[in-house]
Amino acid sequence: MQSFFKFLEIPHDKRTTISVLRNPDLLPIPTEHQTWGFFSNFAYWGLLSFNIGTYSAASAASGIGMSYANIILSYFVGDCLTLCFTIANSFQGLNYKVGYTLTSRFVFGIYGSGLGILIRILMSIVNYSCNAFMGAYTVNLMIESIFPQYLNMKNTLDHNVAMNTRELIGFIIFHGVCVVAYFFKPYKMNYLLIWSSVASMASFVGLCIYLTHLAGGVGDGFKGSSQTIHGATFAQQFVYMASYWFGSVSPGTTNQSDYSRFAKKPWAMSLGIALGLLIPTNVVPIMGVVGTSAALKAFPGTTADDVWMPNQMCELILENTYTKGARAGVFFCGLSWTASQLAYNISSCGVPAGFDASGIAPRYINVFRGAMACALLSWACQPWNFYNSSSTFLTVMSAFGVIMTPILSIMICDNFCIRRQRYAVSEGFKVKGEFYFTKGVNWRAMFSWAAATAPGLPGLYYQIHPDQKHSPGIDNFFYANSFVAFLISFFSYWILCLIWPLKITIKQDSKDYYNAFTEAQALKKGMIPYSQLTEEDLNEVGLSKGEDSASTVTESDSETSKRESMVYGKDEETDVKKSDLETEESPESKKKSGIFSSTGFKWFR
Repeated sequence: MQSFFKFLEIPHDKRTTISVLRNPDLLPIPTEHQTWGFFSNFAYWGLLSFNIGTYSAASAASGIGMSYANIILSYFVGDCLTLCFTIANSFQGLNYKVGYTLTSRFVFGIYGSGLGILIRILMSIVNYSCNAFMGAYTVNLMIESIFPQYLNMKNTLDHNVAMNTRELIGFIIFHGVCVVAYFFKPYKMNYLLIWSSVASMASFVGLCIYLTHLAGGVGDGFKGSSQTIHGATFAQQFVYMASYWFGSVSPGTTNQSDYSRFAKKPWAMSLGIALGLLIPTNVVPIMGVVGTSAALKAFPGTTADDVWMPNQMCELILENTYTKGARAGVFFCGLSWTASQLAYNISSCGVPAGFDASGIAPRYINVFRGAMACALLSWACQPWNFYNSSSTFLTVMSAFGVIMTPILSIMICDNFCIRRQRYAVSEGFKVKGEFYFTKGVNWRAMFSWAAATAPGLPGLYYQIHPDQKHSPGIDNFFYANSFVAFLISFFSYWILCLIWPLKITIKQDSKDYYNAFTEAQALKKGMIPYSQLTEEDLNEVGLSKGEDSASTVTESDSETSKRESMVYGKDEETDVKKSDLETEESPESKKKSGIFSSTGFKWFR
């Protein structure tokens, strides 16, 4: 049995040991992996808009009675809100090169962090399923442009299933492509993000120009106002749309430290986030409105429901003009949009889920395994039911903000008001260290999260069941939930920490154990640079410089073993064994372990 569990452990090199709180994916990012500049950060946040979901966002929201101009304006307000929250929540990752799992431990406690991590995993799974189903649409465009019979394929699924055979095929293919993408390291994804953003934007522009030319203008849908609500009702819906827009991306804002730690320069990160959020969000939905309006004019007899998605527009083009030029154009659209959906799905859903899952069981789950589990579990969400109507889509997306906004708010408050941007990172890998709080839980953070989340849940329930009688105040609170919940959780946590102060004994590590900073950066922070650390210094936190020096951390080193056991608990006594650090096992150990050799199946990351 022991050899079986040894087989299940994730592969790791000689530089680090693994434990119930630590694996290589959870450690601060070393300097050589901090490669994201302006364009990488711009593309990461720009991909929120460079996809078919945002292209159709204004059309999808038109059913609430607001004009297109006011819908896009509300999105801009939501983006300004997102921008402030995102940059404010970037500093833990930027300053200490740690991800969301570690920042959760800093704030909610070693055990309490499990709540935020599990919620983030669930949000990732739901969001992953939604975007994967969008990816099915884009994959089908490529197939339809090659095989005309696929365009008219008969639906063989039961009529009660809210998708057809083509969508199922595309869904499966897109999942397969995502699996291949997970073999790339997260810090190398920036190239995919950049090029997919460029290609996707080019396709949106091309489609918009083609439809406008085909229709001989933009059509009446864009010129005329569809505003049907005014006064207090308009104000409520405007606030709701801004809140919804933030809520739809709140999971990414909450785990922003997962990617801010890759940044090379603070200014490049901040400017990339700002422009990536503000510019595409306004340009892409406008093109979507123009394209929808032109398509209604170019294809008489169609309704807004037939053309509110860009893939629907492309399919209409193929159905009416299946020429070489049309097929080539649609194929490029499908390819570029598939790339953008792929890049967005793995960077904002799959990889974050992998990071978070590795925080639940670091010995047995790394980013690759966690992302694969997210992909498999996403099927259970049945995302095809989310896209039956635009109202259902809005309800699903706004649910994210109700749960994630308080977590985000508490993290920002802790960083700026309580800790003053100083954290002892190595304590985040200790059971009874600086972040143990009360039985491993920071009850102040837990109470503040519950106090801010609970008031928004009734509104979410009645959005799903609008026919049930309820007070209008419940709806009004829900419409402004992203604003109100942030304030409730922020000030609740701050006040509780003032009344019952946190016991902060170690403000910051005295040494750069993880090679996360250049020598100048470490000295500026008051740390001993990594280059000046000895093997004994690294052994203090279960690390090694590797190479031949790794053999210095052995089971016979009784003092180190005792320290590891004391710090990490009884489960950690095996962490400093030589067998955990060596790259090859002895012939005797191979005979004993058989197919469950710790060096076997290294391909399974």
